[in-house]
Amino acid sequence: MLRVKPSYFSDTNEHLRKVFYDTYFAPLLDIAKPTVLNNASPSPLVAAINKGKIKYASGVFSGTYNVAISRELSRFATFDKRSNTWKGRPPADVLAAALKAEGNRKALVEKINKQIDAMSAQVDETIKTLSFGLDLPLFAMNDDIAETLPLGIRPTLDRRTAEKLRRDYNDSQKLNVKNWTPEQTTRLRDMVERYQTSESDDSLTDMIMSEWDVSANKAEFLARQETSLFFSKFSMNRASSAGVRRYRWSTSHDIRVRPEHKELQGTIHSVDDPPIVDAKTGRRGHPGEDYGCRCSPVWVLE
Repeated sequence: MLRVKPSYFSDTNEHLRKVFYDTYFAPLLDIAKPTVLNNASPSPLVAAINKGKIKYASGVFSGTYNVAISRELSRFATFDKRSNTWKGRPPADVLAAALKAEGNRKALVEKINKQIDAMSAQVDETIKTLSFGLDLPLFAMNDDIAETLPLGIRPTLDRRTAEKLRRDYNDSQKLNVKNWTPEQTTRLRDMVERYQTSESDDSLTDMIMSEWDVSANKAEFLARQETSLFFSKFSMNRASSAGVRRYRWSTSHDIRVRPEHKELQGTIHSVDDPPIVDAKTGRRGHPGEDYGCRCSPVWVLE
């Protein structure tokens, strides 16, 4: 059975992950690096304010308290159980720390937003230098396809055809990177909004890394899906070039098979005329072209 192997898209996955990390996240992580404070031994409350665990505004302290912080707050403030805040007038050193922390926080947000604003232009420049075509193990794919063809039929893959296929694949992946950028920047802006309203300074790096996890998963999805789509079309091209122009649709014969694909089981189709795979839209496709499709063609020799 003809299946997309992990080795077909593993290099592309690593390539996309590096592009996403270097373009979207490395600059933000560099900006978000915690500042080293000169004061080696601040009080527990001032240390918490410096880290962003405690915030102060208009006589109200909010955040995460431990015993030491609560003890210090109790010297000049009263605890409000309903709002889980401390209310009172802070001494000069605490007020100074709170004002400085707020200023640092605003400056950090401004830098982060400025970097996000510049991302689209930076991605456009990065895309010009990308080359995913060499990530494809084309000749190994060609050999795997040949193994599924009728005995004695072996398609050849010349260098000119291989170069064109690599260019087409590269263009598709570059377009994927460009199309992902607006959603990525929106997610990062939302992250900054959450940071401003609820998160503490020492969690900003964690927030960025959580977003990186989403992008890393997106990279794997794009690598797998684009390679699967490419492999399906490549299979049709290779079979056709060897004189085999028809195939029998074969599913993976389990409960995960789409109902539309289950109905196609055993039907015969032309490489030039794929069947309808979505009755609602009339969309046509060969085995492997739909997201996550594990169906495959069984070649029919005429």
